[in-house]
Amino acid sequence: MGINKTFAQDYNIDSLEVILEKSEGIKKIPYYYALTDYYIYNAPDKAIRLANKFLILAEKYDSTNIIEYCYQILGEAHFYQENYTNSLNYFQKFLNSQIETEDERGIGRAYNNLGTVYRAIDNYSEAIQCYKKALAINLKLNDINGLSSTYNNLGVLHKYLNLFAQARDFYRKSLNIELDLNDLEGISTSYLNLGEINFKLRNYNTAIEYCEKSIVICDSLNYKHSLEMNFDILYQVYKKIGNTKKSLLYLEKFYELKNNRINEKSNSQIAKLELIYQTDKKKQKIELLSKQKKQKEILNILGLSGLAIFSILLIILIRINKFRKNNNQILRLRNAEVMQQKEEIETQRDEIEAQRDEIKRQIDLSELQTNKILNQKRDITDSIEYAKHIQIALFPDKITLQKILKKGFCLFKPKDIVSGDFYWVAEINNKSIIVAADCTGHGVPGAFMSIIGINFLNEIIYDEQIIKPSEILSLLRRKIIKTMVHANRINESKDGIDLSLIVIDYNKMSLEYAGAYNHLYYIRDHMLNVIKADRMPVGISEKSIAPFTNHTIDIQKGDLFYMFTDGFADQFGGPRKKKFRVGNLRELLLDIHEKEMPEQKRILYETLINWKGQQPQVDDVLSIGIKI
Repeated sequence: MGINKTFAQDYNIDSLEVILEKSEGIKKIPYYYALTDYYIYNAPDKAIRLANKFLILAEKYDSTNIIEYCYQILGEAHFYQENYTNSLNYFQKFLNSQIETEDERGIGRAYNNLGTVYRAIDNYSEAIQCYKKALAINLKLNDINGLSSTYNNLGVLHKYLNLFAQARDFYRKSLNIELDLNDLEGISTSYLNLGEINFKLRNYNTAIEYCEKSIVICDSLNYKHSLEMNFDILYQVYKKIGNTKKSLLYLEKFYELKNNRINEKSNSQIAKLELIYQTDKKKQKIELLSKQKKQKEILNILGLSGLAIFSILLIILIRINKFRKNNNQILRLRNAEVMQQKEEIETQRDEIEAQRDEIKRQIDLSELQTNKILNQKRDITDSIEYAKHIQIALFPDKITLQKILKKGFCLFKPKDIVSGDFYWVAEINNKSIIVAADCTGHGVPGAFMSIIGINFLNEIIYDEQIIKPSEILSLLRRKIIKTMVHANRINESKDGIDLSLIVIDYNKMSLEYAGAYNHLYYIRDHMLNVIKADRMPVGISEKSIAPFTNHTIDIQKGDLFYMFTDGFADQFGGPRKKKFRVGNLRELLLDIHEKEMPEQKRILYETLINWKGQQPQVDDVLSIGIKI
């Protein structure tokens, strides 16, 4: 993260630990600096332990510089341990201290660190705001090192957002600064980043050039992990361009370094375990000798104690015999009481049997009511099944759907028997109209709204001959609001439809789009683009009189367009039982967009099923893909 550089590598770390323990007061300071700076990259847990002690010492002497240093170390160490909550907390403390002292260079560094943590927790909007603030300060101060770090971080962020061209530009800016500074470590990292991003942009020859430059520096500096990453990228590049020989060569180099790294880690762990074993063995031997000594002492004590116990038992037996006669008399009295209690129990038994008969009668009545409820449920289910046939009859038939989608696909998976999602297509005046819609709710309420939406679309497009997307949505909204008014549901702002609607003119090679909450995605030249929808539903809302935006784009052969409702992205599942999320859906589209459309549909469906696993489906799912 660019916070500290290691400066304790030439020391014997164990010796520094011993000296630190023997030192007192301010004499501990240089050793705290050296050890925390070393452990931050080698053992973050130890860095946290020492930095907390260092912080206490700094607060005791009211040293602002050391306190700020500790905040940075703790923020970075927690970041490496993926404890992002604590990391944010300490980096925010560091930012507050820099603002208080009006240290602009420190403020820029703090925003850079905060941006990196926000990026790690997928809060990209906060991350980019922090990076922009850091960049503005670094440019103002001409902080070359800060600029290099921020440009690199912006490159990584844009890579995560699949904005590969922008990421490449930021990596180049970072590289230019590092070349001026002759920072070999930074140069090798930038070459590696540019190699990876050019691979994603399919600039394979450029990717090879950058990786080879990075390898030369990594070899000279013995940066094994960076070498491993370079070999992995070159393996993938040569595999893509069909150079099997070189692909295999770099794959072998990659696994050789990876296996060496794993073996080194294993050997280190084995050495630690051996040390622990020998220590435990000595400890056990000492404990055994101590135990044997104690056992001898205990045997002596037991001998004397046995004699004393025998004497005491003899006295007790005499007393027991004396009291036995008295106890027998008490026992006779108790037997009489038991007989009386027996009679009372028999009376209670008769009462319990009567209660049991009443419970049996209640169970019989409950079973009768349960059967009645099951019959009612079956009748309701039969009615909904019939409603399903009515709803499907209103949907476009498969022949019409395939004719308009051409080579495209429609993936439709309702949550319940009937659906709140619906698709609608039409061909009028040599233009293809395609709608993907998500009505409020799912099941029966959503199905009723879908029927209303389909009927109104038929009226607007077929009867009134309106084919401009924004005008269709505005008129559809007026009709739905009017229907809600007649139904006395004018205050029900949740009644409405989220949808995306496109009109394709193949003669003019143009496409018009308007959307209510549902964006339109399209891929051209392996880049994913998003045309954003208006943030208002086709229904009652605060923006009920605002016009919908009409987008027009020129289309090319091979363009791919995708329309989704929110059911896919909102589905819970995976190893952590979290939402699939729009970001993962975009990445999936980029992964599969070169495949045939039926294959894309199959992969989308299998991905949804595998992600869902044993989790229930949370909403209706509708996905439409069109290839020009």
